[in-house]
Amino acid sequence: MEGCTRLRRTIILIACVFGLGNFIFSHPALAHRPLTTQSAYPLEIHKIKLESGIKYTNFPKADEAYSLDIELNYGIINNLDVGIEVPYVFWQPQNGESFQTVGDMILKSRLLFLKGREGNPISLTIQPFFKVPTPENDRGKLQSEPGFSTGETDFGFVFIATREISPVVAHMNLGYTFINKPSFGRDYENVFSFKLALEYEGAKKGLELVGELSGETNKDPSKADLLSVLLGARFVLKEGVSADVGYGIGVSDASPDSTATMGLTMDF
Repeated sequence: MEGCTRLRRTIILIACVFGLGNFIFSHPALAHRPLTTQSAYPLEIHKIKLESGIKYTNFPKADEAYSLDIELNYGIINNLDVGIEVPYVFWQPQNGESFQTVGDMILKSRLLFLKGREGNPISLTIQPFFKVPTPENDRGKLQSEPGFSTGETDFGFVFIATREISPVVAHMNLGYTFINKPSFGRDYENVFSFKLALEYEGAKKGLELVGELSGETNKDPSKADLLSVLLGARFVLKEGVSADVGYGIGVSDASPDSTATMGLTMDF
């Protein structure tokens, strides 16, 4: 019964995301912080995007985490780029030992296989990725709520769609992660995820407002799925440099109660 319920939720989420993603294109748009949603447009050849940020997360049961997040992307050839995400996490549980360590590192690549045109204004991209596990190998820490890491190399893919009608840009991500069984024996399941983001270029020059709805099935089948909302703003400081702030809240019981982030993005 639980498996059927989770499947129905997944189907409903897919239908809602595709329905919402089909309402909003004119030129390439790149999603930056504070969004975690990916854009369908890879970086141009030999271009580099560097994102850095600080994030605070408040989990249920009063557990807290701080992280320093670094993401680097590079355009290899036309319509193909590669990227890497590296977080450094400070975990502070309400009951238990605090620790700090490099988190799971993600290696990824975007391939644009359908570029939007006037007759078909949606651009589509596939992004395979590998998650290299944290060097932390203490079983108790790996299992820290809500599950710090599987301690194993996981992999998956994200299907990305972008559509734009100025001044609004919409991005949709649908992903699937194959979870390797961790060494500590937890019976985790594969994860389906979705993200839907909107970007709005306000009347004030250099100010962009963003919003994001994201969710995923919980890899622990005994717990509720994750669903959260984020609102934020991006400030263009100068060409190729922007600062951002964002605040998010959890909608489901298993999601973080709240998140707050601020960061800097540079394109060169």
